[in-house]
Amino acid sequence: VQKILRERFCRHCAAGKLFGMEQQYRHLLELLKRTTVHGESNSALVIGPRGSGKTALLNHVLKDLREMEQVRENLLEVHLNGKILFFLSGLLQTNDKVALKEITRQLQLENVVGDKVFGSFAENLAFLLEALRKGDRTSSCPILFVLDEFDLFVHHKNQTLLYNLFDISQSAQTPVTVIGLTCRQDILELLEKRVKSRFSHRQIYLMNSFDFKQYMKIFKKQLSLPAEFPDESFAQKWNNNVQHLSEDRTVQGVLQSLFQHTKELRSLHSLLV
Repeated sequence: VQKILRERFCRHCAAGKLFGMEQQYRHLLELLKRTTVHGESNSALVIGPRGSGKTALLNHVLKDLREMEQVRENLLEVHLNGKILFFLSGLLQTNDKVALKEITRQLQLENVVGDKVFGSFAENLAFLLEALRKGDRTSSCPILFVLDEFDLFVHHKNQTLLYNLFDISQSAQTPVTVIGLTCRQDILELLEKRVKSRFSHRQIYLMNSFDFKQYMKIFKKQLSLPAEFPDESFAQKWNNNVQHLSEDRTVQGVLQSLFQHTKELRSLHSLLV
């Protein structure tokens, strides 16, 4: 029980139904299916305030994608976090060399790159993608780039990383999809002209539009054990206790206060921990 709940609260694992973002879920799932199944390149931004469920939405979509037979073992994922890369670059200058090393590591191409020296960032990235190609566009392994804290990448010199990733996602080479997660509503204004011209302008907005009734459902869902729990009778007893807990007026009062203060699910998770 502790393992299941800790994973849920601390790792933002996809648990059960997504509340208030069904339309966004379908949009993002369809977008990534077109890349993984049909070899179509795309780019999109998931925009919403902190704690609105951007990471949870993406995790949910990726979990369902990995369970599809035609996608399993066919999709390569590269996850870059703007904040982490900023710290890795030594706090002195945020450059794309660190990002390139991280891409190389996650694609497991250190042996391929070796001691090769290239000129520009674009040449480096092109070489990495070429090393992954298995033939034509249809047989090339699709790659998903997830850029968390997307707004921090716009501060990189000349926005080189963004320019090259968006450029590749527009070209008819390796199927690539770039998904950016950001809380900045004005993010498009921060992009350089050449970068903006290569971005597909797909934007998925999350606004935490659920009411208190749905908030209580989320509370119960987060604490409940799944149907596949090994001990069925224990799980049923546990879930009945969760139901009684949700009907307790003191508990409802605490949750009402938190809901009025913030709808952030991270705050709910902290309380539940």
